[in-house]
Amino acid sequence: MPRVIRLMLLGILLTACSSTPRDDGPSDTPSERGPIGKADSAGSCKTATATSCGGRSTSGACYCDASCTEYGDCCNDAKSVCGIGTAKPQFGYDLVSTALDVDLSKRTARATLRVNDAGQNGVSFEAKGLVINQVEAASGPLSFEIVDGRLDVALPPSTAPTDVTVDYTFTKQSSFDGLLAGGSTFVWPYFCGNLFPCKSDPSDGMRFDLNVHGAPSGQSVVFPKQVTADGPSYMLAWATGKYSHKDLGTTTAGTKVSVYYLPGDEAVVDKGTASLTKGFDWYEKTLGAYSFGEEVASVSVTWGPGAYGGMEHHPFWHVGRDSMGDKTTHLHEAAHGWFGDGVRLACWEDFVLSEGTVSYLTARAAGSAEGATAETAVWKDYEQDLENAVAERDHVAWPTTCNEVDILKDLFTSVPYMKGAFFYRAVAKQVGVDVLDQVIGKFYLAHVGKAARMQEMLDLIKAETGFDPAPLAKVWLRQKGIPAH
Repeated sequence: MPRVIRLMLLGILLTACSSTPRDDGPSDTPSERGPIGKADSAGSCKTATATSCGGRSTSGACYCDASCTEYGDCCNDAKSVCGIGTAKPQFGYDLVSTALDVDLSKRTARATLRVNDAGQNGVSFEAKGLVINQVEAASGPLSFEIVDGRLDVALPPSTAPTDVTVDYTFTKQSSFDGLLAGGSTFVWPYFCGNLFPCKSDPSDGMRFDLNVHGAPSGQSVVFPKQVTADGPSYMLAWATGKYSHKDLGTTTAGTKVSVYYLPGDEAVVDKGTASLTKGFDWYEKTLGAYSFGEEVASVSVTWGPGAYGGMEHHPFWHVGRDSMGDKTTHLHEAAHGWFGDGVRLACWEDFVLSEGTVSYLTARAAGSAEGATAETAVWKDYEQDLENAVAERDHVAWPTTCNEVDILKDLFTSVPYMKGAFFYRAVAKQVGVDVLDQVIGKFYLAHVGKAARMQEMLDLIKAETGFDPAPLAKVWLRQKGIPAH
C-alpha cells in the first residue's frame, strides 16, 4: 500500500515559537530544496536573540520550517527548538463536508474539506495513499506535514466553518482499499485516505459533492453529484465502465429506482432487480423517508472472480458482478440507506446495528415485495449462512467496547449479519413482526443523520413494547454458539 505522502503542520511548532521573538532569516529561498549534508545540517534554529522557526537558519543552509522533513534539509535542532516532526493527531473537529474534483486520466484531485471547531493545533486528515501537492485556505497556502500517513494542517483556531483545499494525486490499489483495477472505488472501513483526505471514524458524518471526469474512451463514470445529508466517509464512491442504464420504476414517495449494468450482465440484471423497487418502497413506508436524494440505483462493479456481495455507497450502491442476479444482495445494499449510512455507527463494535438490522430488514422487504414464500426462502438461506459462519469462525457479534477492535480482523464475518438478523427475529416472535417494524422505524427517525449504538435499539424496544430484549441479545449477540430457535 503506497505510503508516499507529504505532510505538514505542527501545532506544537506554532505554540513553541509563539513565546519568543522570531527571525525568519534570509528571504531568498532557493528555487529547489533537497537533502543536505551533515555539515550543513549543523546550522541552528537558534539565533542570538530569537529563533529561525518557520524559515531558513541564519547560521547554515538548513531549515526550521514544517517542509524541512519533506525536503530533508532540517537543522539538527529543528525538533527541539521548533517542534518539527513532533506533530500530534488533531481529529477532534467536525468534518462538515467533502467536495472532490477528480481527474481519472491524470489521477489527480482537489478536495475541499469544510471543517468546524478547529482546535488550537490545527486539523488532521487520513491520507496514507496520497501524494499531497498543496494545501490552502481562502487566506492562502497553509503549512502542512505528513506523519505516518496522516496529513496535519496548520489552521488557526476558529468556531466558524473553514474550507481547507488539498491538491493531491492518488493511485490504484492492489486490494479492496481505494481505487480498484476494475474501475470502481472501495474504501470501507478505513481506507478513505487512499482516495481522498478524510476521517474514517464511523460516527463522523459529512455531506459530499463529486465531479469525476477523465474516464477512458467509451466509458462513463457513475457517481452522485451531490449528497446533501450526512453519511459516513466510506459512503463516497464512483464506478467507471461501459455502463448501460435501465429505469426500474418509482416508489410511492417518488424515489426513482434504476440499475447501471455492464456488458454481459444482461442475462441476470432483470432477475436480480425484480423486487428492488417494491422493496425500496417498503423501506420508505415502514422506516421513513430516504435521506440521500430522489434517485437511487444498483451499480454493477468488477471486483474479480469470487468477489460476491455489495457495498453501501448510497445513493448509487455497488454490487459485485457475481451477485448481480441475486435479489437479496440488491435489497440488502438498498437497506443500508437507513442503517449503516442513514443511521451511522457510533463505534465499530456496533457493526451489528448496521448489518444485523439490515439483514433482518432484507428478509422483511423480500416478503413484502414477493410474498411470504420469498421471505421464508431468505430465512432458509440465512439458516445455512449462520451455521457456516459459526463453523468457520464463531465469535461475539457485539463486543462491549467502543472502537477498540479492528473491524476487519475482529468482526468482519457473517456472524454479526446472521446472529443480528436472528436476534431481531427472536424479538419479533415475542412482540409481533409489525410491532418490531414500527420500533425499528421509530429508531431510524430518531437517529437519522446521526450516530447510534446497538444498546439504544434495545432500550427503545423495551420502552415501546414492554418486552426486555436483553436476554435475547445476550445469547445471540454477546455469546458464541447458536441458541435454540
